[in-house]
Amino acid sequence: MKLSRRALTIKPSPIRKLIDTVESLENVLKLHVGEPDFDTPRSIKEAAKKAFDEGYTHYTFTAGIPKLREAIAEKLKQDNRIDADPENEITVTAGGYGALFSAIHAVIDEGDEVLIPEPAWPAYKGFVKLAGGNPIPLPLSPPEYRLNIKLVEERIGERTKMIIINTPNNPTGTVYGEEELRKLAYLALKKGIYILSDEVYEKIIFDDAKHFSIASIPEARNNTISVYSFSKTYAMTGWRIGYVVAPEEVTSAIRTIHSYMISCVSPAIQLAALKALTEPQDYVDYMVNEYRERRDIAFNLLNEIPDVECVKPKGTFYLFPDFSRIERNSLSLAEKLLNEVKVSTIPGAAFGEAGEGHLRISIAASRETIMEAINRIKKFISNSSSSKSPINKPGEL
Repeated sequence: MKLSRRALTIKPSPIRKLIDTVESLENVLKLHVGEPDFDTPRSIKEAAKKAFDEGYTHYTFTAGIPKLREAIAEKLKQDNRIDADPENEITVTAGGYGALFSAIHAVIDEGDEVLIPEPAWPAYKGFVKLAGGNPIPLPLSPPEYRLNIKLVEERIGERTKMIIINTPNNPTGTVYGEEELRKLAYLALKKGIYILSDEVYEKIIFDDAKHFSIASIPEARNNTISVYSFSKTYAMTGWRIGYVVAPEEVTSAIRTIHSYMISCVSPAIQLAALKALTEPQDYVDYMVNEYRERRDIAFNLLNEIPDVECVKPKGTFYLFPDFSRIERNSLSLAEKLLNEVKVSTIPGAAFGEAGEGHLRISIAASRETIMEAINRIKKFISNSSSSKSPINKPGEL
């Protein structure tokens, strides 16, 4: 008896592997976490309790309950400048994961190529491979990793069917500007390929940055699939609810795929998400302001470390400092920091070759944790340098 070829081609996520290692250790300062450290707002939890008490415990619409889709349509119109039909173009999914998985399976056939600008969240490659497609890395240039439209055009071939973009970006914190996204949209139109726009960090924006949705370009609506989630915005990662916006034909296929995955999202969870969308957004503003202050603390401390370069991110709750002058092998460096000073980070190599030499630092932790952890990193590097002991010995997580 043999396993499927697709299952055998998928390797476990290097991020999950590190998380499993971290969980087996005690007293680790966790800067690897990819979820808010805030609790879900009480009003949202109360809405879920009320829904459960009122009997919302059975199957519901595969596409999502109508009043939630209507609220999502209103949010898209107000916040993203996207006009979407809640009946035929919006699907409530099991988190951003469910949206991405369903969208990719709805569009990608065996042998189709999908361009993925890197550094990039590693799950994209897994989703594409499971659909039978070929992920094609598109390495972007540090330190800011802006979209390179010329490079995108050069890599588009006969089998290219989609490009995946993520803005604000995990892991770099880059927020793509309207001008570069418009250029990408018109290129995709000219070449006849889909854009899958992952916008789950859309609300976590700092300074003068502005989030722009490609699907707000009227001409781009028919070849753009947009993914959103309640996870990051409302600290609802464990609730597993997101949504995807796409043209009617694509939406129909997405709903079919998603229905075979989970049938439907819990109606009580959907009513909690409805509460999140329709109540005042003060809690979101509070979280973003806190992230901003933590970002500034982490940025300043990281740039105090000799030979470390760090760009101040415009979005997300990650920083992506460059440690390559100290240690090129990010897996080795992350392993040493974890084992020797009990600080967990994500190695840049997990996000593709373009991320090598970097570490992803999460600020989804208390200020005290951030300061203590980065000071430990600074001390470790200083001690390694002064003792002239090599810290670039290859290692494995």
